[in-house]
Amino acid sequence: MGSTVPHMGSGHRPEDGVGPQPLVPVWQPKWTLRRGASLLRDIWEIRSDPTYRRLARSYELPDGSRRVYCHHIRKTAGTSLAQSFMALGGEDPMEVWRRTAASRLPRAISGDYAFVVNHRRLLAEGAYFYGRSHHPTADQPLPPRTFTVTILRDPVARVHSYYDFLVAGDEPHLPVRVPEQERRKAEGGLDAFLDRVPTAYLLNQLSTFSGTFDVAEATDRIAGCSCVLFTEDFADGLAALGRRLELPLVTRRARVTGTRSSLTDAQRERIRSRVEPEYELLRRLADGGIAATGSTRTGTGRYPPE
Repeated sequence: MGSTVPHMGSGHRPEDGVGPQPLVPVWQPKWTLRRGASLLRDIWEIRSDPTYRRLARSYELPDGSRRVYCHHIRKTAGTSLAQSFMALGGEDPMEVWRRTAASRLPRAISGDYAFVVNHRRLLAEGAYFYGRSHHPTADQPLPPRTFTVTILRDPVARVHSYYDFLVAGDEPHLPVRVPEQERRKAEGGLDAFLDRVPTAYLLNQLSTFSGTFDVAEATDRIAGCSCVLFTEDFADGLAALGRRLELPLVTRRARVTGTRSSLTDAQRERIRSRVEPEYELLRRLADGGIAATGSTRTGTGRYPPE
């Protein structure tokens, strides 16, 4: 049987998600005794430390939200966005990230700001100012009054960037580095990479918002985000987001791959044919007035535009 966390709702309700709420099942990996012991330890540590909950009660953004969460899609500038938020406490944001990576529970405090990275239960509990993960939306409950953001990118450019990233690897100083097992997907060149890479990795923008790669479902879920940015004009989008949230967000570049390969026309067309569902997703977002490539519009879904 899966474990439980507070009910998370849709984001429309006025209640704060930090306090006790009715319990509902949450997705968990296959149960084992070791995992059960680790889960109980997590729950004890989360519930016995009031520091994060106390800080979380002090947060309120201009639209009434209590926290910001990013649906982080690989190679779209999600790490750069996280670094912009992690700098709010006045520290080097790389040091804040390093503390989250070194902690058993991946969270850290910098100044008056709490941060959580890639932990379902911590993100579901809601005791943070900024959180992010690569989890599909269906697998990550969030509390009410969570301001949700995601970043989209031209699909061919994103896949090409992901391939170059795997070839080059992370810079040695980063707190978290791409696993060697994942890097092996890029061995043998781009064509071999396209032969072996899972569809969910190629269509990560779509799979994040629909486990069945359903364009209509993904469109609806992205429409429900508070803010949609684009890699192509990230600096302008971040500035608009900072104005909307009344936060001094400064552009910071992180995890940028320095070595770039070139694509042949045949390779570009091959990638294009594999990621066509994501181009359809972008078309629907643009046609529906939800978000468009190159747009700095930061108001979507249930929140009014800036």
